[in-house]
Amino acid sequence: MKRILLVVLLFSLKLFGQNAQEKLHSDSNKNIGFFNITKVGLLGVTEMKQEQFIEGEGTFAHELDTGVAWNVQVVNGYFLSPYFSLGIGVGLEWYSNPDFNTLPVVLDIRSYISDLENTPYLFLDVGPNIKLGNQSNFKKGLSVNIGLGYKYQVSKGFFLVSDICYSYDKVNLSSPDDKIYAKGIGLSVGVIF
Repeated sequence: MKRILLVVLLFSLKLFGQNAQEKLHSDSNKNIGFFNITKVGLLGVTEMKQEQFIEGEGTFAHELDTGVAWNVQVVNGYFLSPYFSLGIGVGLEWYSNPDFNTLPVVLDIRSYISDLENTPYLFLDVGPNIKLGNQSNFKKGLSVNIGLGYKYQVSKGFFLVSDICYSYDKVNLSSPDDKIYAKGIGLSVGVIF
């Protein structure tokens, strides 16, 4: 019985290795099957405001200082076709003035213009911002990024992505009646595996 299991295991590993090698050769353009995109970016905040609702008095809005935000994002997804992919992304965003951090968990939708190794794409990331760390006044939020990018081959088997996007983040603070809205233009660069 042990020999049979050992033979089945070795045969399975051999088949898996062959399939992985065949997939490696058939996915020379990084547009088949599972993928990972890891990227870093900079967001130029063009508008940031805080809205507070005070019962009996109404909603008050005031502009906040704009600046920059840094972000890191990892997307794991699957190519449904060489032209279309879906994924789940997790990121970290660091805002300053006011200082707060967000943890967006997004649905990543990408549409590639061609199935070549170098191709432009359109993307949409949308999902909730989750409380990060001990920020007791941060409750929840929403993150939306829409933009366009370019996937390009640097060397055999090594691809980069770069994109530009419009970014919208909503952060609820101590209550749903106390919110910060941040809008801006983002640039990022990353690696696709």
